[in-house]
Amino acid sequence: MKTRFAVSISLAALMLGAVGTAAHAAAAPAKGDQNAGVVDIVVTAQKRSERLQDVPVAVSSVSGEVLKAANLSNITDIRFLAPSVQFAESNSVRGEGFAIRGVGTFAFADGTEQSVSVVVDGVVLGRPGMGTGDLADIAQVDILRGPQGMLFGKGGSAGVVSITTKNPVQKFEASARASYGTDNETKLEAMVNLPVNDKLAWRVNGYFNHRDGFIQNVYTGKTLGGQSEGGFRTKLLYKPSDDLSVLLALDWGQHNSDCCQSVIVGTAGASPTNYVVSRMNAYNIVPSLDNRKTNVGGPVYLNMVQWGGSAEINKSIGDYTLTSITAFRRWIIHDNTDTGFTDTPFFPINGADEAQQQLTQELRFASPKRGLVDYVVGLYYFNQNLKAAYPQQGQLGLPASSAIYSRKAQPDIQTLNYALFGQGNINLASNWKVIVGGRYTHDDLTMINYNRTLVSPTDNPFPGAAPLAFDQTNYPSNRKADNFSYKLGMEYKITPDVMVYATYSRGYKGPGIGLVSGYALGQPLFSNPEIPTNYEVGLKTAWFDRKLVFNIDAFHTDIQDFQTQVATPFIFNGTNLAILQIANAGKVRTQGVEMDFTARPTQRLTIGGNMAFIDAIFAYFPNGTCNYSAQPGCFVSTTIPGTSTTVPATSFMNNTGRTLPNSPKFTFSVNASYDVPVTATMTGFIKANYNYRSSVNFSANGDPLTAQRAYGIAGGQIGVRDADGRWSAAVFARNLFNTGFVTAISNNGSYQTAWLTSQAMRTVGLVVDAKF
Repeated sequence: MKTRFAVSISLAALMLGAVGTAAHAAAAPAKGDQNAGVVDIVVTAQKRSERLQDVPVAVSSVSGEVLKAANLSNITDIRFLAPSVQFAESNSVRGEGFAIRGVGTFAFADGTEQSVSVVVDGVVLGRPGMGTGDLADIAQVDILRGPQGMLFGKGGSAGVVSITTKNPVQKFEASARASYGTDNETKLEAMVNLPVNDKLAWRVNGYFNHRDGFIQNVYTGKTLGGQSEGGFRTKLLYKPSDDLSVLLALDWGQHNSDCCQSVIVGTAGASPTNYVVSRMNAYNIVPSLDNRKTNVGGPVYLNMVQWGGSAEINKSIGDYTLTSITAFRRWIIHDNTDTGFTDTPFFPINGADEAQQQLTQELRFASPKRGLVDYVVGLYYFNQNLKAAYPQQGQLGLPASSAIYSRKAQPDIQTLNYALFGQGNINLASNWKVIVGGRYTHDDLTMINYNRTLVSPTDNPFPGAAPLAFDQTNYPSNRKADNFSYKLGMEYKITPDVMVYATYSRGYKGPGIGLVSGYALGQPLFSNPEIPTNYEVGLKTAWFDRKLVFNIDAFHTDIQDFQTQVATPFIFNGTNLAILQIANAGKVRTQGVEMDFTARPTQRLTIGGNMAFIDAIFAYFPNGTCNYSAQPGCFVSTTIPGTSTTVPATSFMNNTGRTLPNSPKFTFSVNASYDVPVTATMTGFIKANYNYRSSVNFSANGDPLTAQRAYGIAGGQIGVRDADGRWSAAVFARNLFNTGFVTAISNNGSYQTAWLTSQAMRTVGLVVDAKF
């Protein structure tokens, strides 16, 4: 696989306008208008509808039409449209997550919340895998950068990805969309909106996506990496009067895939007799970044089902608005990957069976935006329960040793969160305001019980993980935390189209359960809360009758007790293994500059782009761990560095000053859209974009064998549509130049493995849209 600087494509990534913050606001001007300029975008970044250009927050907004133009099928692909956003993949969605400004939570710890919250229609999703679904019938996606926990429910210490789906309207609408491309990539989507009467409207949409696999399992003859998914969402909007609305929503989705098997891309450090390497050689598998072959004998699958419902009530009380959002969600996952990388039972079982459910309630009261003071205040409640089983089984060594080792950790975790919040503006003048906000949060995190057994009664216990059981009645299994976070700032409008702002905010992310399958009594069970402090200044401008919108911001964030996953390596049966756990890095610092623009110089041409320069480092992390025991710079200690806590002899690495994992210093994207009249009733269009990311390292300790060089991806679309927008047809391409890259690399000292993605492969296809 190519790792040199290259250009790849997400061509369809821009069918209807720009990709930057305001870039996504571009829309066709009204008939008879030679150039209407860049159309305003409306966001709810401050829990009320406001023009994006009037919001003193660093926010990018991607419209649903742009997402459709990109022909993307998953919210995780938003990283190709917003440079400050990254997404880390793993061998299960349980270990994946978003990062904003270099900061995110990537950990197999189901009692630890995400630094980047995913919010759908005002409902916070409790687990990262719940927010990796389809992008059907989306109104827009807002990416709020920096600490956002003040107004956005639970977490959000690094930012928020807020997804808004379309609501019912009082007119008949129907649409259908179909696309087909490389590797049998098939996407089908349909929507119907019906006005039942003058007070009631109903909307329903459904989707189905499929793509063949791209990793060949030469042992079984099967192809891995393929997926099929489908689901629906329905909404009912009841407006008995102008001052009351009730919105009921229900959704269901299912995902089945042969995911997420990594492949061996290098054998640096392997001995000549290494068993895994010898089996790989027996199947003529050549380790390289171009490798798309494996020879695993264990099952590889990822099956998810999730559903939920919500009720949103908005009641006007004079000029004030009372809002209530009540929601229940359930998420079930079954997955397994073969982490032994052989055709023998080296380590074929490494999976999860997990069920999560959550109940949330938010109550808000918003004042009108006039007078000396305007504000939003509210209450928030979050109740999550998670029950799981994590079976792990294998020989963990040469097949000459027929002994089977196993463990199956079974935790039952409850998370309770209560909050009181408010944010307001003191309007000193029509163009000058002071911003004040605060949030009191109480967290109550409990390991209700924990039971570790063997997968099979005849197995031997995993090294250092004999059967174990405890519960909240006989072991310290509860952690409570209280916090007050706040925000102070100023906004000043130099002209109606030029606004400058400055904010200081202190965020919060609650304590987490650093549970691992190898937990031992006496080890720390909980990680400390994560506390970010953010300084930010920004400038939002519009020029030349809004033919150019240009925004820029600069920020500096210090995060105390950043929650991160560390791996403690050990050797068993001559094999390099590791125990994963959650630890607090002493301090993380991220700082940088972000810019975006949209220009509409003519009625037919739209140009947009955005850029981010971000320096995200561990400012203090003396107790990081090594990828493998013999890694250069690794040292053994019986005391956790920087603390007085004693532990069994453990390998550590001082990561102070190192860049955060998967955090490029420089990213940018640029795009263009051009319309060409073909006939009086038909218009041709050309869309193109390019996205670039500088080099990254996927390890916190800077292991040179887990680094990836810079790359760029490009994409586009060429097609026609009728003058009224009733139909369109286009040829699209993603990763047009077939640029290779991976989403993660790990190194255990004997071989290096990488996770692949279909986005790193050229996809060409045809997409057709129809509206009725």
